[in-house]
Amino acid sequence: MQAPGQYRILICPLDWGLGHATRCIPLIEELRKNGAHVILAADGPQLNLLRTEFPEADWITFPGYRVRYGKKTGAGLSILFSAPRLLYSILKEHFSIKSLIRKYNINGLISDNRYGLWNSKVRTVFITHQLNIIAPPALRFAEPFLRAFTRYFAAKFDECWIPDTKGENNLSGKLSHGYKLPGNAGYIGILSRFSKPSDYKNENNYDIVAMVSGPEPQRTVFENRLLDQLPVKDKKCLLLRGIPGENTITPLRQNLDIAGHLHSERLLSILKIQPVVICRSGYSTLMDLAYTGNKALLVPTPGQTEQEYLASHLAQKGRYFTSNQDKINLRNSITDAENSKAANPFTSTAEYPAFVSSYLNRISKS
Repeated sequence: MQAPGQYRILICPLDWGLGHATRCIPLIEELRKNGAHVILAADGPQLNLLRTEFPEADWITFPGYRVRYGKKTGAGLSILFSAPRLLYSILKEHFSIKSLIRKYNINGLISDNRYGLWNSKVRTVFITHQLNIIAPPALRFAEPFLRAFTRYFAAKFDECWIPDTKGENNLSGKLSHGYKLPGNAGYIGILSRFSKPSDYKNENNYDIVAMVSGPEPQRTVFENRLLDQLPVKDKKCLLLRGIPGENTITPLRQNLDIAGHLHSERLLSILKIQPVVICRSGYSTLMDLAYTGNKALLVPTPGQTEQEYLASHLAQKGRYFTSNQDKINLRNSITDAENSKAANPFTSTAEYPAFVSSYLNRISKS
């Protein structure tokens, strides 16, 4: 039997943008509340972000997949061209994790969308909101294969956690609904780094908060397009560059401040004032917006089918406005977003605390 203080849980987020790391934050908090000793395993910006949020936590540098999107090649095609290297990375991490489990005496592992991190010696969890991957238009014939691929690897884990809700009032649409779930899968509710109340005293009132994120080089392309058009009119704006470690807000020009990244509590205190948010339509960002209720302009990464689908799906539902990155006109788009009806903040009780508790109970009995 495992004593509560002896749970040693390894958390491993994917390294495509910061979202896979930010949505691990509420899980880490819940694990620690239940007596688990959490060890962070990541590298680059994702590790920097988690170490900023949990400076006292143990951590391991664990390389990610390191996929880059082309400036002109769509993200979907970039991933397709990288498929052999991705498969190699999945196999490599699968064998690498064995030594880490022995070295750090791990008895539980939670993988956020890293396919190779299953292991028969410990209880493993696979987190994904994309059981049904959307292929680029020219490759739609491959979607059944992609579903089979995802389900094959998800089944290698003891549990598959989907960060969304059941039924029609869901966030991910057909990305994780519409097909029969694997036998080990369940919906754990929305995961947001803002689910924990913040007492941080806000010192800045902004009308617009622009948040840059995602893999290079598209992160920089998006940042430069925003810098070309900010500030908008006479509105006070904040640009977050999506670079953890640079946490100071500094003036860049009149009515435009800039920072690399902000701790979750500080960012929540700013968003509570209800500025319009400009951001990618990455799923973790959308989960954060589902909690805060901010009006938003969504700008999907060009060619990234998941983000393009989510932006279109939620725009059709009337929740947000969306714009093509290459044709973005902030002056017009911000006016449209301001005049839209604000989305109601997400109020349903999250189910992930029960999943975490059940997960640790199963470890204790093993």
